[in-house]
Amino acid sequence: MSRSLQAFLLLFAITLSISTSAQAQDSAIRRMGVSKIPERGLSVQAGVGLAAIKSDICGSYGCNDIGPAMGIGALFKLNSYWALSGEVKYAKLGATEKTPTDNITFESEVIEVSTMLVLNLMDSYAGSNNYRSLRKRFIVPYVKGGGGFVYYTPSSYPTNRAENSDVTYDRMRSYPAIAGVVSGGAGLRFRFSDQWSVAPELVYSITTTDYLDNIGPPIGFEHTKDHYGTASVKVIYTPMLKNEVFTRKNQGMRFKKK
Repeated sequence: MSRSLQAFLLLFAITLSISTSAQAQDSAIRRMGVSKIPERGLSVQAGVGLAAIKSDICGSYGCNDIGPAMGIGALFKLNSYWALSGEVKYAKLGATEKTPTDNITFESEVIEVSTMLVLNLMDSYAGSNNYRSLRKRFIVPYVKGGGGFVYYTPSSYPTNRAENSDVTYDRMRSYPAIAGVVSGGAGLRFRFSDQWSVAPELVYSITTTDYLDNIGPPIGFEHTKDHYGTASVKVIYTPMLKNEVFTRKNQGMRFKKK
């Protein structure tokens, strides 16, 4: 396992540990969960993490060169269960041939533009009836799915090439190129206030191209579409001014104090 992957898994474990510890402090969580802002409106999000590819020459983490991933986007909450997200994400992918018969290593830079439908697996609100807009959950698991396109630029070269050498294999097609992508994933959203949340998530993407690795059927590999996955931690910010139209005062709603 690479050091970068170990570091991310440690970060993920720390995040879960913090959330578990916070859950044990029920009174503190209850105070933090009190909110008069309904779960609707626009949020912005940004995340960083790691990416790995599944291609013709490498289908496991053992032969992957785990690369960085980062993204920025927007999240529009329709209600306490559903939301729409749009995101632009960058990932650097790479791998070395798992069975070293053709002396191939590759790297690929990918920019993904996608739109996804997000479903909370639990109601964002912890209360009910008249208390519904005053109590929100600290942790909400969610799933997401959607699609878009990727803009990618790969290159491949001999695994045993000399250090500082610029020797590469021929391009299999004209790059940069564009392909479709279908993605799905899941995560946990940790709510710290009406404005700030943190969400570690895993997303798996299936593309319509076989050339993210610059390796196609003519070289003798099985013709399959390339996939890649990302593990990231996102920070979600909800500007309060954007949500003023949804406040209790403007809605003409009244709630009893809990």
